[in-house]
Amino acid sequence: MFPRRGKQLNPWAQVAFYSSLGFILPVATVGGYFLGSHLDRWLHSAPALAVLLGIVGAAAGIYEVLKILMRAERRASGNNSDNRPNSS
Repeated sequence: MFPRRGKQLNPWAQVAFYSSLGFILPVATVGGYFLGSHLDRWLHSAPALAVLLGIVGAAAGIYEVLKILMRAERRASGNNSDNRPNSS
């Protein structure tokens, strides 16, 4: 998904990559809420799990967005120390 060192990424590919980040947080939040909602129906536990898993989903979405952005920043700056051997 990311360009190799010394190789420029197509501008439309960059637009697609960064616009996809805007979907991670809402999808994680809504996914956590619906999972909690189904568990609430199964366990008869009011909206407690829906709210809790919605918050957990939001936190996971924020974490994932930050992780992707930090990885992109490292690769853009040329520091490729993400615990993988350099394949170039």
